[in-house]
Amino acid sequence: MAINTIPKITDPMGKCWDQPSLQNIIIDDTHALMSNDDLNRLSEYSSSIPSGVYPGKMWRAKWRDTWLLRWYGESDVPGMCSNNQREILIV
Repeated sequence: MAINTIPKITDPMGKCWDQPSLQNIIIDDTHALMSNDDLNRLSEYSSSIPSGVYPGKMWRAKWRDTWLLRWYGESDVPGMCSNNQREILIV
């Protein structure tokens, strides 16, 4: 498994956004491993996406019977963020 690829939040807007520590989440190309407590710390946006777009912002979404970790990542395009997701596995 790869080391975490979610960037740390550095944007000032991220000061008020609550999410689990990046150190608690292990990510590979398809999955994100985390505890149930960390899953519950993620805000839920199953039918929308959060406003305030900046790299490192994470949330969860339910798709069918599966929880997904979603986050805004860094982009090669100035002023833009990538949209990323992995299936969550509880450990």
